[in-house]
Amino acid sequence: MAANRKILLIDDSPEIHMMMKIILKQNNFELVSAFSGEEGLEKILTHQPDLIILDYMMPKMSGPEVLDAFLGEERFENFQHIPILMLTAKKGEAEEKQRFLQKGLYGYLTKPFGMHELLEVIESTLERAQEFERHRSLYRVTKKAKDFLDQLVHAIPDAILLVNTENEITYFKEPSRNSYGFEADKIVGRPIDTIVTFKGTANFSEATAGNLRDNVRLEATLQSPSGEEVPFFLTLTPMRNDRNEFIGHLIVATDVSEIKRLQTELLEKEKLAVFTETAIAVNHEINNPLAPILGNAQLLLRDEEKFDAVSLKRIRSIEKNARRIYSITQKLRNIQKPVSKKYVGRTRMVDLNDSE
Repeated sequence: MAANRKILLIDDSPEIHMMMKIILKQNNFELVSAFSGEEGLEKILTHQPDLIILDYMMPKMSGPEVLDAFLGEERFENFQHIPILMLTAKKGEAEEKQRFLQKGLYGYLTKPFGMHELLEVIESTLERAQEFERHRSLYRVTKKAKDFLDQLVHAIPDAILLVNTENEITYFKEPSRNSYGFEADKIVGRPIDTIVTFKGTANFSEATAGNLRDNVRLEATLQSPSGEEVPFFLTLTPMRNDRNEFIGHLIVATDVSEIKRLQTELLEKEKLAVFTETAIAVNHEINNPLAPILGNAQLLLRDEEKFDAVSLKRIRSIEKNARRIYSITQKLRNIQKPVSKKYVGRTRMVDLNDSE
């Protein structure tokens, strides 16, 4: 049986602690109580909660001061994945709220609140935090792999060619670990333009024009005897004799066919990461106001006998559409592979039903 998730409540009001303890215990959460900002910071380290609910107004150390300490002090470096909700008795200025959200606050819970609203916000916040951490890990792994591939491109020469002033190949050596069917005796003596196509230029002369002193790095495609087009990065170094006369180029060719494939995969993963972060943001912005709307509609329906038929119909419509909005945000959040469809003109939109 899984352990109950821990909620750390940092609030100087014993009544709030008592109410939350009852509600949370009934819903399989463990409440960890702290009655001051200083005590709360220490209990983050000792109890490692899954979620922190922080009161805005407290004596000595206020909620914003606790948040600043948590985000800025080195001792909390390994606890930054823990989401924090700010508990406030006032609506507050939009600018101030936005500032704290940009710092790292997950959301606000305004007093007074009902049991249903509290649980909805807690569950929603824990889900968003888990999703964010998973995709942050994916981003770190993707970036590390991309950096490794970039180093690989620069570090591994796959073939060596010498080209004279007539642009003819005078030497060719293919690495033993790859076999593209190039045979030195059939390549030596041929113009380099017969086996190499340079990206963005017409031929070898154009690619090297004006660069007879410095190294040149070019992207090119080698045509193998079987007709396969192999992408390469070529590093061209001018060669000179003992009289300092230009006699041709030394070319180190790096095969990037596998790297190109992996880069395409990484690009798709990066696009998916951006899409997922956007979906998380949409969930955050929609579900925060949606939870109290749905919760209040449900509370009103408990006393349906107090309303006339028209009012009751409207409340039910509010609840139905709030649930529909919530189900749409869940579909968006759970998409693993987005599929787009035509919307208007050249504009496309994500198809929530066909996406994986």
